[in-house]
Amino acid sequence: IVTGANGMLGSTLCRLYHDEHDIHAFHRDEKCYTICSADYSLDLMDVSRLQVLFSQIKPDLVIHCAGLTSVDACEQEPELAYKKNVRVCENIVRACSNKTKLVYISTDQVYGEARDHSEANKMLQPLNQYGKTKLLGEQKIQELCNDYLILRTNIIGWNIKPGRVSSAEWIYNSLKNKDEITLFSDYTFSPISTVCLGNIIMQLVEKKFSGIINVGSSKPCSKFEFGLQLAGEFGLEKSCIRKGLMSDHSFSALRSNKLDIDVSKLIEMGITPPDLRHSMRKFVEYYKEQTVR
Repeated sequence: IVTGANGMLGSTLCRLYHDEHDIHAFHRDEKCYTICSADYSLDLMDVSRLQVLFSQIKPDLVIHCAGLTSVDACEQEPELAYKKNVRVCENIVRACSNKTKLVYISTDQVYGEARDHSEANKMLQPLNQYGKTKLLGEQKIQELCNDYLILRTNIIGWNIKPGRVSSAEWIYNSLKNKDEITLFSDYTFSPISTVCLGNIIMQLVEKKFSGIINVGSSKPCSKFEFGLQLAGEFGLEKSCIRKGLMSDHSFSALRSNKLDIDVSKLIEMGITPPDLRHSMRKFVEYYKEQTVR
């Protein structure tokens, strides 16, 4: 089962795994926009329907990608953020049997102001409602689930559902239109493409890993460096990108300007995290595949 199957990550996972697995796609729309064995339109707050479907499907693996991911939307509607990011987690866990492995897609935002961005750090300091509710979601899973995999990450990819635009897509569209944009040189993160993340998830599942793990790029980059790399891979004009400072801008939600994640645990497990160029090339390849279709 993949929840949030019409989302940026969920749709990629369905496409990646479809050839070798029976994929049951859960979404909340009138139609499913990705490839799958079967799809179900439902509200993940509907506990009884969830339990009925899980008992019918009997999933070996559930990848929970659904949630309220907009940092500002979570700040503006904290009750909705709690419902989407915490209570839904609890519903999913309770629907799983003891034979089901649950993969939960968390976020680098759980670290917030904490200096140590490794899985060993238990003293996390999320700054915003998004980070706080995702951390609470993690805690629900740890409390209620026997076999779980919690991935803290920051993804880049393409939306297949009309009307949705990710940060990377916005950069691409702006540069394609030759619009000037400002990207921060004082904001660093460890982005990974949805395709690369999907491949690593399966490696972790095959290794029977259980617990929390950071999954991101081998080296962090600034948003400005990210934009330059994107422009270079697509052959777009880099001069449209202006360097700016996050400290000069105000947001509705507090944000840390350092969201690098420590991926040494992933490396110790024998899994090589991709560098930015590799992730960006997967981002470009996925775009070209969708364009051809």
